[in-house]
Amino acid sequence: MHVSMRRVVVGPSFRSQRVASAIVGQITDAKRRGVRVLHYSIQDNHLHLMIEGRDSADLSNQMRSLFSRIAFAVNAVARRAGKLFRDRHHRHELRTPTETRNALVYILFNDRKHGFNDRKDGARAAVGAPADADLDLRSSALWFKGWDPGVPRPPLTREEMGILASDMECPTSPPETWLARVGWRRGGGPLRFNERPRPEH
Repeated sequence: MHVSMRRVVVGPSFRSQRVASAIVGQITDAKRRGVRVLHYSIQDNHLHLMIEGRDSADLSNQMRSLFSRIAFAVNAVARRAGKLFRDRHHRHELRTPTETRNALVYILFNDRKHGFNDRKDGARAAVGAPADADLDLRSSALWFKGWDPGVPRPPLTREEMGILASDMECPTSPPETWLARVGWRRGGGPLRFNERPRPEH
């Protein structure tokens, strides 16, 4: 399932360091409670998640728990009170390899859709890739393993090297469904660093 959730109109930017760290911390904690977030993308005013569950009721329970805890954590670090998320989240059930691959590209590269570039060291992307082909550290792209080995990856930033050298726990759950593990590759092959999201479903 591809899940999108927007915050209320007036609220903190989810991409600020402290807020993004609080969100990732809740995704990591949720993994220990059996909430299966496979991939995520944190944008200024919304989140994209790819999740797994036993059935629709299980997914609803997972999302209710996760979004409640994220709201509490974000309000704490942003020193605000009150409602954080809008009442309804958007779901799209992923049924085919192509849908699942498109969702992976949409989630992991969502910063390109919104024009964000948080890279601080000024380095360029790999030769042959567009200038915005860096990995988005406000997503789970750093932990993704399904990259096309034939496409050069961008040089690691200092921040990426620091994360990889640290003992930071991978915040996401390993996929268990066939589509999320390997089936998505049949929808277009491994992901390439220079891809861009298609229009939202």
